[in-house]
Amino acid sequence: MKTNRILTIVAAAVLLMTSCSNDDERMLTIINEDGTCSREMTFHPDQETVMASLNEPIQSNGLHFGPDWERTWSIKGDSVRHTCPMSELQWDSLMNVWSEQDKPQTGLMHVKRQYQNVNEMSDSLTQAVRHLFKATASFDKHFKWFYTDYTYKEALAITDINQIFPVPLDRFVNADSASYWFTGEPNLAEGLTGAEQKEMLDDIEARISHWLNACTMSFVYAQVWLHYNDVKNPPVSKEQYIALKDSIVMSPAVRNMDLFNSISQISNIIKDFYQSDAYTPLFSDSTKWERMLETKYKSFNNLATMKPMLDYVMPGKVIDAGKGVVDGNVVRYRFSGERLIPHPFDVTITSRVTNVWAFVVTALVILLAIGCLFYRRIRIRIF
Repeated sequence: MKTNRILTIVAAAVLLMTSCSNDDERMLTIINEDGTCSREMTFHPDQETVMASLNEPIQSNGLHFGPDWERTWSIKGDSVRHTCPMSELQWDSLMNVWSEQDKPQTGLMHVKRQYQNVNEMSDSLTQAVRHLFKATASFDKHFKWFYTDYTYKEALAITDINQIFPVPLDRFVNADSASYWFTGEPNLAEGLTGAEQKEMLDDIEARISHWLNACTMSFVYAQVWLHYNDVKNPPVSKEQYIALKDSIVMSPAVRNMDLFNSISQISNIIKDFYQSDAYTPLFSDSTKWERMLETKYKSFNNLATMKPMLDYVMPGKVIDAGKGVVDGNVVRYRFSGERLIPHPFDVTITSRVTNVWAFVVTALVILLAIGCLFYRRIRIRIF
């Protein structure tokens, strides 16, 4: 069933935490001293995307780009950029050269925009992800005579997590455990043996699984309430039904539910809870539930597939990369969409530019002061 396929994607994304970024997919952000900036995103395109007219909007893994984004394409391992759109002949040639296994990872597409300031840039990212999460940024300059410090901050946060996950995560796992599961921080495994780590992770996984089951039950249960007028001879009133929602969502039956076959189990759980077959006919139309679940989990699926490496280039020399890693003149942050689930994803980078002119001016002032001192002494001796 299509429903099972959708839920398999969701469960795999949450429980297996395949959050390692694809080395080819990245978002490069360049910040200039005057506050102007640019952002370029690189990803593997399909044929339709890379061959699209420059006047047409394109999308990839939940990201949407309009005609105002510059577009180029390249071949993996080759730095030469080619103008878009790619021709059908170029696509066919590319496909003929590479093996079937390598074809999907052969081509790279690059989309780029220039901005007057970081606020404009962050608003653009929010638009590109269709408000799946909101980006906010700031750029501060601190003049200190001999050098100038520049601090760039960016925060990515899910705009309304309740729209994706209707049941709060903190009802199942504490903040540190949730953060460790989805982001790797704080490191709760420090000092634990392998067996102790497994025991801890098994416990967190079970709680995360229970949470995801509860979110699915909450959504389906609410849909039944919306169609309550179609229920014949319901065992409780519509008001009583919704009042009992929390009891059934948090029940042991939901905790032990198999997410890969949840719809039939949800039907049975509701049946057993109310000791009535009144709700069972609502689950007979599998196509309806497929559509609803696909719509429900589309946002999360888009979020889970976003795994670009975030690269930042700052003016001058980086003196504090925050939680990022400095690689030459680039600061790298490992990012994946599920890292936004427990809390916002924060980037903080500080760099320093040496003011050569300040040293020159200072040296001239010192030389002038020394010169004046000698001149005064010589004049005193003469007179």
